[in-house]
Amino acid sequence: MTCPSCGEEFERLGMHWYHGACPYPEIDRRTRETVIGLLMGDASIPTTPHANNILHVPMTNRTFLEWLDDELGVLTTGGVTLKKTATELAANNAASGFSPNAEPENYHDMYTIWTRTHPFFTELRETWYPGGEKRFPDDLELTPTVAKFWYLCDGFLDFGDWGRPRLGIKAANETERAAFLESLFVDAGFSPTFQRYQIRFSCDDTERLVEWLGEAPPGFAYKWGLDSKDEYDRLKRTAYEEHATRTLT
Repeated sequence: MTCPSCGEEFERLGMHWYHGACPYPEIDRRTRETVIGLLMGDASIPTTPHANNILHVPMTNRTFLEWLDDELGVLTTGGVTLKKTATELAANNAASGFSPNAEPENYHDMYTIWTRTHPFFTELRETWYPGGEKRFPDDLELTPTVAKFWYLCDGFLDFGDWGRPRLGIKAANETERAAFLESLFVDAGFSPTFQRYQIRFSCDDTERLVEWLGEAPPGFAYKWGLDSKDEYDRLKRTAYEEHATRTLT
């Protein structure tokens, strides 16, 4: 991998930066907000034996991860890797008791990307894991980009009996902070409610929120499919057919 500062090639670029030969690359605002949004959802910053931390993003949507890997550029170790097959995921969930009757046909392969170590990820580890478990910081602020990537991970559309969709975001890890979760969106001009471990929006707020979030990232067009339930279901089927895989062994 080529260092963006000196132009030299290194097998372990992170160590090159760590030893101070060149500075760690600057991370622009959009990328920082993308990372924070993902961290609100599927991403994590595990502990490491290194001076700085890394970002880990697991997901079944391989197309999105390939796009994200390209977006993060030199920050990632390069490429999307298979973490567990559908068969392995089902077996793990059955063995753990999480889903005793888990069948591989109901799962998709899990892929992942890893970043190199960087001081920014260390800062996030310190502020997002104060007691060892992930917790949204009290000073967290939503921007369209932050909210977009959180929604991408944990959000959904519910068409119910209303004829128009209502957007929801699962937040089971923050259930004791309902007022805080609602305030994140109130500050952005929306009026959500928190119920059954979910942040829920009215039909009108859903339309305004999806517009506020901006364009859907690759692989997730179905979460922006507000026109009809049939269209939403079609886009979702297409997403799983084209952007995910299922390995049965």
